[in-house]
Amino acid sequence: MRKRVSAASYYLMLTSFIFVVCFLAFINYQHLGVTHSSILPKFSISRASQQQVSHANDAENTNNNTFKNLNKKTNQIDLSNQSSSDALKIILLWSTWSSTMADEPLVKARCPVTSCIFTADMSLIHQSDVVVLYVDTLTDFPLNRRPHQRFVFAQLESPDNTKMATINDPRLRYDYFNWTMTYRRDSDIFLRDYYGSVIKTNHYSKLNTAKISNISQEMTALIRGKSKLVAWFVAHCSTPIRREEYVRQLSDFVTVDIYGRCGKDCPSNCDDLLRTDYKFYLAFENSWCPDYITEKFIRPLVYDSVPIVLGGANYSHFAPPHSYINARDFDSPKELADYLILLDKSDDLYARYFDWKRDHDITLLDLSGWCDLCEMAHDDTLPAKTYRDIKQWWMLDDGECETDSNKYF
Repeated sequence: MRKRVSAASYYLMLTSFIFVVCFLAFINYQHLGVTHSSILPKFSISRASQQQVSHANDAENTNNNTFKNLNKKTNQIDLSNQSSSDALKIILLWSTWSSTMADEPLVKARCPVTSCIFTADMSLIHQSDVVVLYVDTLTDFPLNRRPHQRFVFAQLESPDNTKMATINDPRLRYDYFNWTMTYRRDSDIFLRDYYGSVIKTNHYSKLNTAKISNISQEMTALIRGKSKLVAWFVAHCSTPIRREEYVRQLSDFVTVDIYGRCGKDCPSNCDDLLRTDYKFYLAFENSWCPDYITEKFIRPLVYDSVPIVLGGANYSHFAPPHSYINARDFDSPKELADYLILLDKSDDLYARYFDWKRDHDITLLDLSGWCDLCEMAHDDTLPAKTYRDIKQWWMLDDGECETDSNKYF
């Protein structure tokens, strides 16, 4: 005969079972790092992102203390105040961005609005106000969003160098992005970042006559010490736009010293060579696209050499007149070479290419775009906006690049 289980024992076992189930559910809930699930919609993200979210605590151990403190801080934000324009805005940098930005760009750039936190912690997807997706580093992306969230298309490479497999994905291409953040001036957020910028200043007006005279004398001595004509530092030896062919033709008429992967090694610091030895530097872009001007242009301006530019941008939007020489203003490489020889023979004519220093300066890291992004995150008056076809906007329409250089050289 089987023994009967008493009612008291039955209820004791049932209570214990329910307790264990509830405890395990609670542990799993905490492990996923999800908060306020009753008021947050679920997000559909691809498998790689799900793994990163569920293992956020493990990944955090590899970050420095700054990011750990950031995660602790952002996980404690009171979401009930997120609708306020004064609330801290979380800007999520999706996939392979710096994990230590926090509010550093806003502080460095002295932004007027600094109540934003930049984070790469993808477990904060539910709490973020803005999600910035750098298209060339994406391995996955969120497929849904909260109503107030803005998804940002970020790119600093040219359309010619954009990952086609990513931008052709229909889930990402159509009706996905709300804002654009690129080097193009027609972007919602115009971002120069590590490309640098020429900034108008009035620092000469604050100097007395003696100091200005000393600066002029130093520049005169520097110019007279330059004994070589043209330098080019280059790593990509062959480009679709054939910039290397222009250099080959130019070399028939003037000496062009090529350094880097496509030439010889610098005998000393390459940048120092520009300042001490070379009068001109070839700032030739690998793509001819609207507004595409990289750090190649800023480099010679910093190191007291005159940039010779070749690209698809209107350079007058980015630098003052007579601070550079545009190869496309000349009918041929020979015509450009003749002009360089003329400048080489006249220190006075050459020196005019440094007059811009009187009322302009250089910033190697232009963070103003991050200021604009933070301000937009706080602007509740901005109308709703979605790009119907981000590829059309980026690669066609006003963003189309030139691909045929044969008509020029």
